[in-house]
Amino acid sequence: MTRTLIAGLLALCGLTHLWAQPSSDAYQRIDGIVAVVGDEIVLASDVQDRVTQAELEGREVSADNECGLIESILFEKLLLHNARLDSLEVTEAEVMGEIDRRLTYYLQMFGSLEAFEAEYGKSVAEWKAEFQEPVREQILAQKMQAEIDQTVRSTPAEVQDYFEAIPADSLPLIPEELSYSELVMQPEVGEAQKMRTRNTLDSIRTLVSTGKISMTLAATRYSEDPGSKYKGGCYKNIVRGQFVPEFEGAVFETAIGDYSPVFESDFGFHFLRVTDRRGEQYSACHVLMKPTFDPRALEIMEATIDSVSVQLALGETSFNAAVLRHSTREATRNQKGQVVNPRDGGARFGVDELDPNVFFLLQDLQPGDVSAPVQLVDEDNRAYWAMIRLEERFPAHRANPTDDYALFQQQVEADMREEALSKWIDKRIGETFVRVDDPYRACAMDMPWLTESINASGTLRRTTNQDP
Repeated sequence: MTRTLIAGLLALCGLTHLWAQPSSDAYQRIDGIVAVVGDEIVLASDVQDRVTQAELEGREVSADNECGLIESILFEKLLLHNARLDSLEVTEAEVMGEIDRRLTYYLQMFGSLEAFEAEYGKSVAEWKAEFQEPVREQILAQKMQAEIDQTVRSTPAEVQDYFEAIPADSLPLIPEELSYSELVMQPEVGEAQKMRTRNTLDSIRTLVSTGKISMTLAATRYSEDPGSKYKGGCYKNIVRGQFVPEFEGAVFETAIGDYSPVFESDFGFHFLRVTDRRGEQYSACHVLMKPTFDPRALEIMEATIDSVSVQLALGETSFNAAVLRHSTREATRNQKGQVVNPRDGGARFGVDELDPNVFFLLQDLQPGDVSAPVQLVDEDNRAYWAMIRLEERFPAHRANPTDDYALFQQQVEADMREEALSKWIDKRIGETFVRVDDPYRACAMDMPWLTESINASGTLRRTTNQDP
């Protein structure tokens, strides 16, 4: 099996959307079984659904393409059949979470709940009910594939062999990279500051609810939600499940046209007005205010971090000890301040990945040097004090397993997963009853679907277009 086919099957199994098909008079569906894999059946409508999906995505479907679609379905059914044999399980939460994610995608594509329901000829509740089982099956198939992938582990020798097989002029050029640690000091928001923010927002709510100022003016003047501040604080046609529970709890506990009490979420304090609510979809406008810490606390921390900087310069403490004692950022404090790149979980950052402020602090440092204290702001625009230590600097270079082991390891294990999956497919097809009916028996398939197989009773069977 070619690498291209395996990669395509991985994408189909892991990423393919199960599209709800719109009602249409463009074709007449005559359903029936066209293939069997173990205890799983493939219906003509399953294939037609894939054809329709491809057409909705703007792809033309030829006879050859349709053969590829039926093979991808056979592969998914093989995974599903073996997932059931291995007693893999899927929870209701997993199913409903995936359904909600896909519904969000479709609503964004069609633009509104009404357009979605008109296109598919059914309500959202009906759509969810219809697609629970198909989604459950796809998640099961994905879990089966994950079981196969987990068997793959590369060794350093295999990584080295892979590197040596690549021509020197084909090795990629890796740009300069840096690794660094941080000591962060940021005041906590106290209860007094929270209560002050709540009371301020409650006063604004009173002005709005009594008509003294409009919701639009309140949002524009006071809200700290950049996504709605200049839209009157409003979000329209939101499907339940997209916003934090506290926000949606207030939406569904407040009558349409009324204002909720002030409530707290991880984002701060809000109040909202429900403008529309139908089933699982709603529209609402809100004002968000985030409590801030006492400015005097930041001044106190400035004095503290200046003192730590002096201690470091005099050798009276180590950077690691200072981080453990003073840093308030839990994500890095317990790792001796080491900052992790979220892209790959490693410690290296390309210079183009660094926050510009951090880059300017690091650019003149040598490994082991610590920057002077500097005041920065986080993603919520809250100030904090920080010192940055440069751990290592990796100049631009041709990729090699000494400096870029993880890069080569990822590629080696990707190749190993492809090979493991290919062997698994060949083995399991040989152990499973497979039947492919016309017109798909004429397809040129990459996997051995049309060879001898063993049915559930252990009898060697050859696939046919007859009933088993």
